[in-house]
Amino acid sequence: MKKRIILIISILLIITAALACIYVFNRPTVESGTILLKTGSGDKTISFSELPMSKVSGETTNKKGETKKIDAKGYSLSDIPALAGITDYSDIIVFSDDEYNAEVSKDELADHDKAWLINDDGGIRLIVFKDEDSKRNVKNVVRIEIR
Repeated sequence: MKKRIILIISILLIITAALACIYVFNRPTVESGTILLKTGSGDKTISFSELPMSKVSGETTNKKGETKKIDAKGYSLSDIPALAGITDYSDIIVFSDDEYNAEVSKDELADHDKAWLINDDGGIRLIVFKDEDSKRNVKNVVRIEIR
C-alpha cells in the first residue's frame, strides 16, 4: 500500500514538473525595452524607446487609500491600437513578465489621459489613473493583447 502511494505521488510530481517546464519554455519572451503586440492578425514587436513620449502626471490610489503622485514621460495606451493598425477592438489586456495582467476597455480609453505606459526603474509600467484601487497598474510590461 505504501509503495503504491509513493509511486502515485512520484508520478504526479513528474507530471507537474513536466508541465511547468513546458509552460516556462513556451512563454513568449521579448528583449528589454520592447513590447509584443498580439492581435487577431498577428504579432508585432515595438521598441518602447522609439515611441513618441508625452508628459504624464496624475495620482494613483492603492488599496490602503494612499495616493502616489506620478510625474513621468510616457505613451498613451489609447494610441497602441493604431500602432498595430487596428481600429475595431473591444479591450486591451496588458501583461507583465510574470503573466499578471490588467484589462482596459475601449470605452475607458476614450479618455486619452486615463491609461499610460511609462518607464519605471528600467522596465515598462502601465498606470491607470482614476481607479479606486491600483490593481491595474502593471509593472514590467512585456505583452499587450488587443481584442
